[in-house]
Amino acid sequence: MGISFAPKGIVTLDERLLEALFNCIEYVVMHEFCHFVHPNHSKQFYAFLTMLMPDWKQRKETLDKSATFWL
Repeated sequence: MGISFAPKGIVTLDERLLEALFNCIEYVVMHEFCHFVHPNHSKQFYAFLTMLMPDWKQRKETLDKSATFWL
């Protein structure tokens, strides 16, 4: 869905993401921007994501369930 290159300040999103629900798009964008602070999937990354978007788990679940329809 998304790829971030924190050292270069680049985020690339798959164009198929445009077919997702808006709240799912927001989740992917926030997830990728969090990699600028934590370039991994550590506990600190998820704590930071949770602080910025407390409902990210629900958004990710919705995205994962709907992704099979458009991937």
